[in-house]
Amino acid sequence: MQPRRRHLIAGLAVTALIAPSGAVASSGRLTISPQPNTPDASPATQISILGVARRSIRSVGVSGQASGPHSGNLRSYSHHRGASFVLDHPLAQGEPVSVEIRIKGRRPIRYSFTVATLGAKLPALNLPQTQPAKLDHFTTEPGLTPPKITVSKTSKKARGGGSVMLTPLPSPVVHPENNNSITINPVGPGGPMIVDGNGNLVWFQQLAPPEVAANLRLQQFHGRKVLTWWEGTVTPAAFGVGGGVIANHSYRVIKVVHAGNGYPMDLHEFTLTKDGDALFTIYQPILVHLPGTAAGTLSPLLDAIVQEVDVKTGLVTWEWHSYGHIPLETSQANPQNSASYDAFHINAIQSLKKDRVLISARDTSAIYNVDRASGRILWTLGGKGSNFRLGPGAQFYFQHDAHMLSNGRIAMFDDGAGPPQLNPFSRGLILQLNQRKRKATLVRQFARSSTTSAQSEGSLQRLPSGNVFVGFGSEPFFSEFSSRGKLLFEGSLPQDDGTYRTYRFPWSATPKTKPVAVAQRTGGTVSVYASWNGATEVARWQVLAGASATSLQRVAIARRSGFETRVDLSSAAGFFAVRALDSKGRLIGRSLVVPAS
Repeated sequence: MQPRRRHLIAGLAVTALIAPSGAVASSGRLTISPQPNTPDASPATQISILGVARRSIRSVGVSGQASGPHSGNLRSYSHHRGASFVLDHPLAQGEPVSVEIRIKGRRPIRYSFTVATLGAKLPALNLPQTQPAKLDHFTTEPGLTPPKITVSKTSKKARGGGSVMLTPLPSPVVHPENNNSITINPVGPGGPMIVDGNGNLVWFQQLAPPEVAANLRLQQFHGRKVLTWWEGTVTPAAFGVGGGVIANHSYRVIKVVHAGNGYPMDLHEFTLTKDGDALFTIYQPILVHLPGTAAGTLSPLLDAIVQEVDVKTGLVTWEWHSYGHIPLETSQANPQNSASYDAFHINAIQSLKKDRVLISARDTSAIYNVDRASGRILWTLGGKGSNFRLGPGAQFYFQHDAHMLSNGRIAMFDDGAGPPQLNPFSRGLILQLNQRKRKATLVRQFARSSTTSAQSEGSLQRLPSGNVFVGFGSEPFFSEFSSRGKLLFEGSLPQDDGTYRTYRFPWSATPKTKPVAVAQRTGGTVSVYASWNGATEVARWQVLAGASATSLQRVAIARRSGFETRVDLSSAAGFFAVRALDSKGRLIGRSLVVPAS
């Protein structure tokens, strides 16, 4: 007899046929997506089979109740970890689907899932207006207008943290008195941005509205450090439509990762795993029958989905849906206070040991430990269904950037403000989890003031020094604290601007582009401006001048000063160029020759 296991899906007990255990690949147990009884799989879904070599998969049969049998191709993941059965034609919306998978040495696996009835696609927020007085302007880069960064506090104990990585975004103002409508006042264009410890611009890749960026940080990809960020557009329901970017130390894009199964990638998470996969969020509007509504009535719901994609092949290796796993009644959102009924709002994903995944859902104020193979929630921290007792000061609301640290500790940014306002201020938070006693206790909180309250977004990063770096999300601030909570560093974007997360990493780069020079004459004085967007190793600028473009000689040298350095000369020369020198005096870049204007 085929062994049977019961799954709890959307509050209903259902029975699924599960294959007996057998040989699996290094990635863990056999894991199949869509998982049994998924209530809203994509019409364009693959059948993902992770944990067994492609050569062991004998056949995959897929049949929709309305669309009938489906042909397709079995495509291998990298590192022989499994394969996806990619259908030749999409499934029909709303139909039940039966799947049969035959694997060498196992009994046939038979199960079913249901295809979603898709909701309406949402348009991109159009953010054309800007506030020029809050932006930096450069003579050498007139088209580059990043927000001005102010550093109001710094100390020696914070100077070893490295560069600050952020992604400017307009801060939404939520109006609870008007169905949580949102007002947005853009400061300027978005894009991935790096500044130094003094707030000087290092690099800005300016995007044309409505394109924005989120989640700029340093990660590992095939054993090398890379820059990663999400890039795309944002909808009025506060989710993204775009892709994940991987770039090297010269800012050259080496890979753009897209979601599979017909979905666009959302902005809230983009994490690279040691297996060469990308973990990220997806938000999909669907239509469902909600409790309390008339039979046959379909209402909007925004499902939050976790997807894992093999970066090399682009195939989906794993997928998990909030709808069907997280009870709707545990959400702070409802159809009355959330126009898109954003019941879950996943904003952080972390791959853990023992084939577990940590998932943070803002709108349930809860964090979930999920078993990857079964999809089952093993425990819940916070919210209405918590398996842990939260001690004094440990209660959190509408959290972001939740992730496990060592020794059973968990870190997050506790917004405390939804709306509704449930904590007086926002803070970085570290809790100690006692799994045996099922208790969470406060270890440390990191707050810049008793009045700073972020309605959305935010991050907490533990630095190698032991310091803690906190981004205050929709508020413009980012701060570094000692391990005991003392404020060591404070920076800020302009008012009305924020950044989804803020990180601090050591960063060095030499772009493949050339430095830029501009020479402006005023009477007998020539002002030479020099910059090199993204270069971190420039210590001095050498100025060359001559009567012709081919007769340049060195006439001045100046210490680099911020993003753009100005050198004033008394010169009758008509042509100029600059050379970039590093701290040892070595030439690392040279501009084109420009005439004095």
